[in-house]
Amino acid sequence: MKKIVLLLLPLGYFIPAGAQNLENIGKQKPFAFHGSLGASSGFYSSNEPIATRPPFAWSIYGNFTPSVYNVSLPFSFVVTQYSKSYTDPFAQFGISPTYKWIKVHLGYRNIAFSPMTFDGQSFFGAGLELNPKGFRFAAFYGRLNRKVNEDTTSGRFAQPQYSRIGYGVKIGVGNAANYFDLMYFHARDDSNSATVINKRYLRPQENTVLGSSFKLTILKRMTWTTDIALSGLTQDISLGSASTDSVHTGLNKFMGKLVRSNSSTVANYAGQTSLSLILRGYNTTLGYRRVEPDFKSLGTPYMLNDIELISWLNNFNLLAGKLNINTSMSNQHNDLERKLPSRMNTFVSTAGLNALFSPHFILNFNYSGYILRQKDGTSTLKDSTRLSQDIHQFTLTPVYTISKNSLMHSISASGNYMMLQDHNPATSPYTSSNNTSLSLNYTLGFTRAALNLTLSGIHNLYKQDTNSYSSNGVNLGVSKQLLKEQKLSLQGTVGYLFNKSSYGNARDNLTFSGNVSYRLKNHSLNGYANYIYTPYNPIVTIINKQTPSAVATKNFAGGISYNYSF
Repeated sequence: MKKIVLLLLPLGYFIPAGAQNLENIGKQKPFAFHGSLGASSGFYSSNEPIATRPPFAWSIYGNFTPSVYNVSLPFSFVVTQYSKSYTDPFAQFGISPTYKWIKVHLGYRNIAFSPMTFDGQSFFGAGLELNPKGFRFAAFYGRLNRKVNEDTTSGRFAQPQYSRIGYGVKIGVGNAANYFDLMYFHARDDSNSATVINKRYLRPQENTVLGSSFKLTILKRMTWTTDIALSGLTQDISLGSASTDSVHTGLNKFMGKLVRSNSSTVANYAGQTSLSLILRGYNTTLGYRRVEPDFKSLGTPYMLNDIELISWLNNFNLLAGKLNINTSMSNQHNDLERKLPSRMNTFVSTAGLNALFSPHFILNFNYSGYILRQKDGTSTLKDSTRLSQDIHQFTLTPVYTISKNSLMHSISASGNYMMLQDHNPATSPYTSSNNTSLSLNYTLGFTRAALNLTLSGIHNLYKQDTNSYSSNGVNLGVSKQLLKEQKLSLQGTVGYLFNKSSYGNARDNLTFSGNVSYRLKNHSLNGYANYIYTPYNPIVTIINKQTPSAVATKNFAGGISYNYSF
């Protein structure tokens, strides 16, 4: 058996519901302890030439949450046999005690400044928020990233990174409805903190960001919000020469006074604004966002740059809530500084309708469309290499339900149509396609007997050029609850698909699955099994000439699990 893996995993932050309010500490329990403990095992059997899962697996796991005066300290563990021991366990803990308008953050915490400066990034350290009437203040100092050494001997790849220290201050006036804030954020990597073998692929960075945000509410109906930021980023602080070349020379000089500047320093700006109107039965929001190519904040790790986006969202709530309509449109493109060989423009539109015709009948409709256009940049593109595609998807789902005495009848259908149109004459024969999926479902429920029977019909048709592949079949399912208080649950399904391909005989599919569960107070026991037979598929052989034949696969899996909660 392989070495045991013991992982200490965070279960979110220290305070699940916000912060510990010290004003009510005398009314709270001094100590509490709850959690769960469980184990599971499973098996897998297949005739696949390359195994995708181990034939047998097991795990033991636990989640524990002790609390002192409603301050939670969650942690968990998982023990499995899957891989070699992982010798770098970690846990994240933090507290945010609050007294009136004072909040203190200690440990692993997060304070949102603005989407352009510091947001979505936790820190390990200390922070403070002060929100007396008409005043807004926040500050923090701590570690943003911990070091990760590069290891080429253990066989377990881990992306190396330097330890990063950051701090920030936000000061403003106003309240949740109307405010104006100014922000400062700074972060720097410690190039001596981690062992990195090839430093060309990991460069220590330093970043300073200045930001501002405001929100204005007009007559409780209209809201205007804006976020802007200036960023100076030194992409490699190990370099010594000063930066002399930049698109925004004046901005580089200004930000160079706030960050250690060299030849790798870039400076740029980003901003977004939105205007929302709320009326009776109608809401609308118009937004604009622009992020310059060199803009980057180490406090917003998931922000994309070099984009300009215009969006419009609408929501209609009509007929006393019985009809709801949602629409959205957005247009986005890159290459803001006209320096790339090509420019990508993306137009996205969506529409959704939910209609309640009666207590028994509901209709849902959704549409999504994507128009992708690649335009000339510094180079002139040929029609044979230019990306130009339209994608449209429609979904319609009616549901009819009626109950009479101890019987419940439910009839639902689902229709989905997706079309990809490729306007490139060279690639269109291989990419243009359409797919139709239809299903009709009927459920008969015996409420007194806790018994449900389900019958489904399925139709799928995929077309691409002169090729097609279709599947038609049925699924039958049954579920039953037994014993007092319905402690024992049984469920099973079986399905069969008749497949047809323009390439030849596609043969048929067979699937079945079963599940049994039993619960008694704080104990629960579950077992499952499923079988999937996927026959020989000639499409694989024809498309991939290097594959002599496609194997008809037979996959059988099952398992059991036990859980105790306290």
